[in-house]
Amino acid sequence: MTKQMLVLLSRILELEGYEVYRAATCKAGLRQLQVNTPEVVLRDVCLPDGNGIELIDRMKNISPSTEIILLTAHGKIEDSVSAIKSGTFDYLVKGDDNNRIIPLIAKEMEKASEAFIVDGNYRKTITLKKNNW
Repeated sequence: MTKQMLVLLSRILELEGYEVYRAATCKAGLRQLQVNTPEVVLRDVCLPDGNGIELIDRMKNISPSTEIILLTAHGKIEDSVSAIKSGTFDYLVKGDDNNRIIPLIAKEMEKASEAFIVDGNYRKTITLKKNNW
């Protein structure tokens, strides 16, 4: 995901009524997960202080009901199988699946009130909360 795509995705979700929050690392993202208990997490596989696939179990221990969508620049079948077996909702390849990101989040948002996004390329986590009108 490019920085421009991340900004665009954030802006689209803001226009849909979500507040956007950011954290810089896996550690900060885990803290956000504990504080906010989001319904959906969109995270990059490759992060500066951890691997998104290896972090799934820790995330599920903190928030078992949170759905996780992983993004990767290198779609490996072994990684996608491992991620799905670990409890990931979906596994997307950046570039190939960019047009699936928003529909997947929207689908989960119909069932949930929060989303959590982590993008390792730009070292940012975006936490989304649905505004209560």
